Amino acid sequence: MYIIRADNLRHSYWRSASAGYSLDGVSLTVQPGEMLAILGRNGSGKTTLARHLNVLVPIQEGELTVAGLDARQQSNVWKIRRTCGMVFQNPDNQFVSSVVEEDLAFGPENYGESGDAVAERVRRVLEAVGMSGFERRSPHLLSGGQKQRIAIAGVLALDPQVLILDEATAMLDPQGRQEVLEILRRLRDGGEKTLVMITHYAEEAAMAHRVAVMEGGKLLGEGPPRQVLADRELLDRAGLLPPMAVRAFYDLEREGIRLPACPLTMEELVDMLCPLS
Repeated sequence: MYIIRADNLRHSYWRSASAGYSLDGVSLTVQPGEMLAILGRNGSGKTTLARHLNVLVPIQEGELTVAGLDARQQSNVWKIRRTCGMVFQNPDNQFVSSVVEEDLAFGPENYGESGDAVAERVRRVLEAVGMSGFERRSPHLLSGGQKQRIAIAGVLALDPQVLILDEATAMLDPQGRQEVLEILRRLRDGGEKTLVMITHYAEEAAMAHRVAVMEGGKLLGEGPPRQVLADRELLDRAGLLPPMAVRAFYDLEREGIRLPACPLTMEELVDMLCPLS
């Protein structure tokens, strides 16, 4: 049973195949509770694919179902958007109020929830993103990482089954990036949400259950992170660098230093190197 199933999606912003496809025959499935990283450089088609998943971009060719709903049916659009919440690259574009708690309450109130239920929802999502105590703060005066955490909380307040993150760390400094990634790890480990993370950082993709690599509107390959992110040929075709730990592994191998396996993270690399010292 798949919560998302895409079959042979094709899309051109120019409405002409001769002008090229932004999506060119993409077929993909996502299981409930899975964390999928869609990895690709700028212009690879990954954001266009993400925007298909909650029907921000209409389907031109192919089929897409989300939670059993046919995305080609106009009557299903708002149900799918309630099912798939989306966090964008710039959190400032998602704020609708100058007060955090009012911003988080906006979505649930629009869906007719009562005052007490909304207040409890706001409390829980702030706790989930580590921002309790910020209820009366202005989101526009927060740090980049804090803003993105509030943006994630705003989507979680609607209780979507799927959380789509479109380059959600791209505009953040290292500290803010780590703050957001820690939230995603907790959501991943909780298993209650399906996560689709759009990124051009191979290191971020390493935290997913599965990685799909895109280039030129096509899906070049997919599989477990340890398989995909160690495939130098695949990543080279996509114009991507492997994670730093993978590059170090192959550099050490060239120098005759053999490790028991290819590490994906610097922590794994250190653990493998320590016994050699």
